[in-house]
Amino acid sequence: MKKTILAVLSLFLVLLMMAPSLAGAHPGRTDANGGHTCRTNCAKWGLKTGEYHYHNGGGSSSKSPSSPTSSSLPPAKKPAPAPKKPEYVKTDVYINGTKQNFQQSAYIKDGTTLVPMRPIFEALGASVQWDNRAKKVTGTKDKRKITLSVGNKKGYITENGVTGSVDLTHPAEITNGATMVPLRFISESLGANVKWDSASKSVKITK
Repeated sequence: MKKTILAVLSLFLVLLMMAPSLAGAHPGRTDANGGHTCRTNCAKWGLKTGEYHYHNGGGSSSKSPSSPTSSSLPPAKKPAPAPKKPEYVKTDVYINGTKQNFQQSAYIKDGTTLVPMRPIFEALGASVQWDNRAKKVTGTKDKRKITLSVGNKKGYITENGVTGSVDLTHPAEITNGATMVPLRFISESLGANVKWDSASKSVKITK
C-alpha cells in the first residue's frame, strides 16, 4: 500500500514539473532538434503556416535574417565624365589669293583658327620679335605694335603711344616650336580683312 502511494506521489510530482513545458507546446511530431514545421492550426499558437519552430525551450526560430535589399544599399557612384578633348581641324590660309605653306599648319581649336604668327606677320608686312624668357611675341608694322603672351587671353595694341587691350577667343600657344595665335585678331589688328570659307574650311586674308 505504501509503495502504491509513493508511486502515485512520484507520478504527480513528475507531471507537475512538466506542466509549464506542456503548456507552451502544441500537438505535432518534432525532429531530432526538438522542433518541426507547423502545418495545421498555426494561427492558434501564434505561428504562420510553414513556419519552423522549437518545442519546450529548444533552439530559436529557424528564420534567417533578411538579406539587405537594393533600397538599403548605398547608391552606386556614377563614373566621372571623361574630360573633353580639344577639337583640332587643319585649315588652309590664303593671303591675297595665294595659299600659304607654313611649317606648322594652321588649325581650328575650340572654334578659333590659330596660325603661326611669324609667317603671317611677315606676309602682312610686319616684323616679329620673340621674347623666350617672357614667352611674349611682338609684331610691329608702321606705328602699330601688337603684343601677345602665351597663355594670356588678352592682346595689346599700341599706337601713337596709346595702349589698349583686346579680349582673345583663345590664348596664344606653342605647337611644334611655333607660336600659334588667333588669326582674326592678328589680321584685323594689322588692317587686313579676314573671311572664313566654310565649304573648303579655309581662311582668306586680303590687305
